[in-house]
Amino acid sequence: MKNECYGFRHYRSLLCLVLLIVLGLSGCTNPEKAKAEHVKRGDAYLKAEKFQEASLEFRSALQIDGNMAAAHWGLAQSYEGLQRFPEMIDELRKTVDLDKNNLDARVKLGNYYLAGSKGHPEVIDEAERLAKEILDKDPNQIEGHILMGSILFARNDRDKAYAELNKAIDLNPNRVESYLSLARFYIVTDQRDKAEELFKKSISINSTSPLAYSEYGKFLVQGNRMAEAETQLLKAVEVGPQDHNAHFVLASFYVISKQYDKAENEYKALAALDKDKPESQAVLADFYSTIGRTDEAVNIYKDILTKAPDYAQGRYRLSEILLTKGDGQGATQQVDEILKKDKHDRQALLLRARIEIQKQQPDALKAAVEDLKEVLQQEPNSRFALYFMAQANYSLGYMDQARAFASELERNYPDYLPAKLMQVQLALAGGDSKKAVTQATDLLTRLGRTAPDRETSPQLLAELTERSYIARGTAQLQQKNLTEARQDFEAAQKVAPSDPAVYNNLALVSAAENKPADAMASFENALRVDATNLVALQGIIAQYAQTKELDKAQSRVDQALSAYPNVSWLHYLKGQVYALQGNGSAAEAEFRRALEIDPNYLPAYSSLAALFINSNQQDRAIAEYKKVLEIRPDNAAVYTLIGMLEDQRQNFDAAADNYRKALEHDQNSVIAANNLSWLYAVTGKGNLDEAQRLAQTVVQRNPNVAGFVDTLGWVFYKKNLYAAAAEQLQKAVDLDEAAARAQNGVPSATYHYHLGMALKGKGDKDGSRRALEAALQLADKQKRPFADAEDAKKALATL
Repeated sequence: MKNECYGFRHYRSLLCLVLLIVLGLSGCTNPEKAKAEHVKRGDAYLKAEKFQEASLEFRSALQIDGNMAAAHWGLAQSYEGLQRFPEMIDELRKTVDLDKNNLDARVKLGNYYLAGSKGHPEVIDEAERLAKEILDKDPNQIEGHILMGSILFARNDRDKAYAELNKAIDLNPNRVESYLSLARFYIVTDQRDKAEELFKKSISINSTSPLAYSEYGKFLVQGNRMAEAETQLLKAVEVGPQDHNAHFVLASFYVISKQYDKAENEYKALAALDKDKPESQAVLADFYSTIGRTDEAVNIYKDILTKAPDYAQGRYRLSEILLTKGDGQGATQQVDEILKKDKHDRQALLLRARIEIQKQQPDALKAAVEDLKEVLQQEPNSRFALYFMAQANYSLGYMDQARAFASELERNYPDYLPAKLMQVQLALAGGDSKKAVTQATDLLTRLGRTAPDRETSPQLLAELTERSYIARGTAQLQQKNLTEARQDFEAAQKVAPSDPAVYNNLALVSAAENKPADAMASFENALRVDATNLVALQGIIAQYAQTKELDKAQSRVDQALSAYPNVSWLHYLKGQVYALQGNGSAAEAEFRRALEIDPNYLPAYSSLAALFINSNQQDRAIAEYKKVLEIRPDNAAVYTLIGMLEDQRQNFDAAADNYRKALEHDQNSVIAANNLSWLYAVTGKGNLDEAQRLAQTVVQRNPNVAGFVDTLGWVFYKKNLYAAAAEQLQKAVDLDEAAARAQNGVPSATYHYHLGMALKGKGDKDGSRRALEAALQLADKQKRPFADAEDAKKALATL
């Protein structure tokens, strides 16, 4: 009997194995039933707003049947909840292709198309196609009419748009949402009286609708009618005590109006609605973070993650808060946990980039750029990625790239607050400090009226506020408005007391006020936050260098090194102090030590090269620069420096080759372009037409730099275009003399010599004589060899 049973069980196992092989299933399960169970569980998770869990169920269903429309629809809603919008759009497209009767998917996809349609009329056409499909299938589909109204509104056909929206209302005069949709359009067209009538109408239709009261309250807030707004928002909670949105909107109102006690009560009430949901507790944690009670926020998130370790949103938020507190290591740990499970997680990559950007070190900034490139590959129009990419390039000094990303950000998201911060920073970089002050003031006003939401975390708002104060303070400092600058930096300090940047900026104000002791104290405060902060230590060294107390500078660096002996840039700084003291061998040893710790620390190579240049060891200097190129083969500045050294050694072919390589990697490398043009002109080793093109490009971008204008003039001279040459060379002389007067210096003899030769070629003997005589007189004043002195004397002799 036992054998028979065993045989039956064995046969059944073989049957399962055969099914596994033939059908590719995970067991002896009916595939139709299995995928239906996955969708059922996914729908339950969606209802509970457990979007991560829901997405896993729907994906499991799609592994069984990749054409299951219901699974694609569920996955689209899951991705929407997870804010993974490109993937959501993709799933919505698959849903509408597979299910001709899913009108809700078409409504959602059409609305998302419209939201991203600015500057893309073809996207509006696609939204219209979906709206027509909806209304052809069901002429009475209310959301279809609202979508069509939105499309007509986007095309500025307002009369037809209002007709569609009113038709939606006529189809169901008791539907609150339709009135609210029409009210929003009246707001956009600045017909606020009509909008208010509709808000009141929606309440009269359904006096128990929390949504109607909440939307009316938000409208009143926009009109700064705060007391009336509070009444409506309280009514929303009263009629909907279990309504999450009503509590959230009221709590946000109290945050905006800085009634934090009332806000805390509302957030606690919201958290109590679903005690076991991590999302509910997270809202309370975010509130605490917003008002600076970050320790409480951290504790709540840690408790959440203990109970729900797979709650990715919790790790994102905890990482942000820790980053705000200055705990980069803790923030990185949370990001690493996410990336262990999915190395392409966009939110985690964005956070890692933010962590690297905050370090403000070149290698870290470049690492951030790489992470952001991957994010933009996945989501080309990601607001956050465009913003942080602009920030990273700005911090690296790549202004053209920063402007390009900022422009893309502004074009796609004109009302996005981070985009406005970038415009402030770029105004600063362009030297327009007055514009920067105006823009920063406007941005700070907007930030003061903005409450956190699902897309803009409290941490991001705090970061934007701090950077806006720092940007405005920097602009005030440039205008020598020292009181205003200090006020802004102190305001930034209150927002982010753990950011060393605020203390470093306060030190700059103190230095401008001629208060070296206060400056030193601020730098030391920065080091209390970050014991190895490069900017603060450099500031301290500069202070001691001014007072010729380099021994004290050395002692301060040694103090940091005693606690952190393996930090590369501390050895680099020690080497810098030795270099200032004239101790080249000790400086070289410290730079070498920095490179032992971090072979990729580029400033150490550059400092070694500078040491060798100062000691007339060009071969060794070039060797160090070439090591930089092994690490950063795209570094145009290094090619330029090598070119200059080869130029000095009269290795003109090697110089030209390096200048050309610099321009290959950076077309805006003006020094390389100017020097290559000059080399072509004076050595005859290049085409003079190319020399002219290079020089003209440089002068167009930098019209007030005497040396660049002189190069263009001398190229014209070499081409026998004497009138054009004289015009440019006179301008070079005028610019140089103005600069010399401002600095109590001596003008360049070379520029006068060049002008004299051009005037001689033009036939202006008197002008030529004056310029050549001036050149020789200036050479005597400069008390240094004038390479063209003999040529100038010979030319004078012929006049």
